[in-house]
Amino acid sequence: MKKSLKKPYLWGLMLVMLAGLLLAGGCGSDTGDGMAAEPGIAVEVTEATKGSIVNSTVVRGNVAATDDVYVMPKAQGVVRAVNVSVGDYVSRGQVICQLDTIDLQTSLALAKSQYDTLNTSYQEAVKNRDRYAALYAEGAVSLAQYEQAETTVKTMNLEGARLQVQQIQDQINNCTVRSTINGVVAEVNVNPGDMAGANYVARVVDIGQVKLIANVTETVLASFSQGMEVQVKIDAASAEPFIGKVSSMPVAANATMTYPVEITIDNPDHTIMAGMFAEVNVVREQSAAENLIIPKTAVSNDGMVYVVDAQNIAHQRSVETGLSDDNNVEILSGLNEGDLVVIVGGYLLSEGAEVRIVTNDVGGDGAIDSDNADNDENAANDGDNNDGANADATKAN
Repeated sequence: MKKSLKKPYLWGLMLVMLAGLLLAGGCGSDTGDGMAAEPGIAVEVTEATKGSIVNSTVVRGNVAATDDVYVMPKAQGVVRAVNVSVGDYVSRGQVICQLDTIDLQTSLALAKSQYDTLNTSYQEAVKNRDRYAALYAEGAVSLAQYEQAETTVKTMNLEGARLQVQQIQDQINNCTVRSTINGVVAEVNVNPGDMAGANYVARVVDIGQVKLIANVTETVLASFSQGMEVQVKIDAASAEPFIGKVSSMPVAANATMTYPVEITIDNPDHTIMAGMFAEVNVVREQSAAENLIIPKTAVSNDGMVYVVDAQNIAHQRSVETGLSDDNNVEILSGLNEGDLVVIVGGYLLSEGAEVRIVTNDVGGDGAIDSDNADNDENAANDGDNNDGANADATKAN
């Protein structure tokens, strides 16, 4: 009789124990997955460190040559020779091309012949006038005879003949088209046999020094001053920035209501070409290097931050802020270097709240996740408990 009751008794005892375990799991302090909850509010923190905030504006534009000249001929005519090619360096006064002067040379020879003939006659007329002047003084000739000799000299117009020769000579000189600046030939617009005169024959640019016209707004204009040096980034020419100097400040806005600031850049090696894209990073404001900076997310709208002490207790502090950028803000007062400030989770806190640092960037290399370590420990404990329970069940059976 006792033997028949033993096995049902054991099964009932096991059911009671199982119910107790289920009840403990639902009412105890463990979390839903069987792991004990950690105390404190989870937050992320970072250290208050010294640094500098720079508010800057990037101004963009295209580089232009300091001198950019389209060489125009002063005379019209057929191009007989072109003396330069694109890329050649030319000096001021160097011949670009030569126009035909055959007809002009003929006209010049005729004008010179006429001038020489007239000049001979003129010299004779002057001698005759002077002779009549002496005779008139002695009373040997009449006043009318003297005046006739004087009129003959005046009407010969030797000066007009000389000017005619000079005019034709100038036209011949203009048929030799010369560069008006030192520079590099950027374009040649004519070939031998073309008719020149209505358009430019060549384009010469001086890129020994180049310039950038930066059109800036009125708020950025105050960041520039005459003679100041700026860094100019021209990726097509060099990975390193060039040093430019503000050579001209505007006195009025242009048609686009911006202000053209001229920046010149020395270019002795001709590394920079006219037309290249350039950028200038203009510093408008910069904080003092000895001030602290923290992420903007740490500061509330009313200028409060939470600082975590060594006992993981959060304390509220009022701070005075300065300059800010997209990510950080300057702290003028209210914090000390090295203070741990809450950057995520602060809206859940109040003064004296206990916190649990789940992630931070202190020490630089990686996040600290206390939950993971606790999970590993709890998993190990659960494994030990399961092994003990299995052993007891086997013994009971």
